[in-house]
Amino acid sequence: MEGPLVRCLMVETGREEAVCRLLESRGLGKGFYPRQTRIRKIRGVWRRDRQRLLPGYVFVSSGEEIPIRRYFRTEHVLKVLRYEREPEGYLRGEDLDFARTVEELDGKLEILEAVDENSFIRITDSLLKRMHGQVVSVDRGKRQVRIRISLMGQPKIVTMNYQLLGEKEEPGDPGAGEPPERKEEKGQEVPEGTPEEGEIQP
Repeated sequence: MEGPLVRCLMVETGREEAVCRLLESRGLGKGFYPRQTRIRKIRGVWRRDRQRLLPGYVFVSSGEEIPIRRYFRTEHVLKVLRYEREPEGYLRGEDLDFARTVEELDGKLEILEAVDENSFIRITDSLLKRMHGQVVSVDRGKRQVRIRISLMGQPKIVTMNYQLLGEKEEPGDPGAGEPPERKEEKGQEVPEGTPEEGEIQP
């Protein structure tokens, strides 16, 4: 396998950032997880923030083999996802592609680019292909798409925002600046908002 070895950890929801810090401080590799830019209209004003795309999951990459038992000893880590007959849990195939895309983007997944073709919304953003994602539904009012991706062979449905190419920023929208990160207080979980946000379904 070329490149860093990558695993996927299931962690306590809201502790993703804390787990990343613990992994790096203990020499267990670089922890990262996907965070998407979301845009919502609140009281007539478009607002942006960044939320977890897959709450409860953290990827970790390392340049050398690390015994899997060391991850089980890390606080807030519930399990290491593994394939059948793959005791060490190293990602491969589309799972590895997705994880490396997330790492390359420093975990920051931006609003997807799309075009309106005779009232049919088509996602043109290359990120969709790199995620090996498939659009299953579109909410034009909320500018959202539900996308099916796969993680360790299990389908996951995630919701992401899209923006039409050439579409101007809405009045009151903060614009192209860096969306504010949700901050995690020590010893507290970060609330994820409504069930729709960061949605995952089996």
